[in-house]
Amino acid sequence: MEEGLFENLAGKGRELDLSENPFEAPEARMGNRLLRNNGFVPAWVAESNDIDEEREQLRRRREAAAGEPRAIAGLAPRIAALNRRITLFNMTAPGPGRRKPPF
Repeated sequence: MEEGLFENLAGKGRELDLSENPFEAPEARMGNRLLRNNGFVPAWVAESNDIDEEREQLRRRREAAAGEPRAIAGLAPRIAALNRRITLFNMTAPGPGRRKPPF
C-alpha cells in the first residue's frame, strides 16, 4: 500500500457484489437463492429469531413488573422454558459464535 500498488485496481470505488456466498457449494447456490428470495431460512435461524423475540418480551415484562415480587415470580416458568430452548439451541447451533447466553 505504501508503494501505491493498490491505487489503480479494476473496480476501484465500486461496491462489492456480496450477493454470492463464496463458501457455498456451487450446486446448492440456485436452490439456496430460491429459498432465500422466498423468505425461507434454515431451522436454526428461525429458532434463533424466535428465542430473541421471546427474550425481548420477557425483558419488557420483567421491567414492567419491577418492584412486584409476585409478578416477577410469575415469569419464572416462562424464563425456565426459554432457558431450556436456549440450551437446546446451543447444542445444535452451527458454531460457538452463534450460541446464546441464558436469560
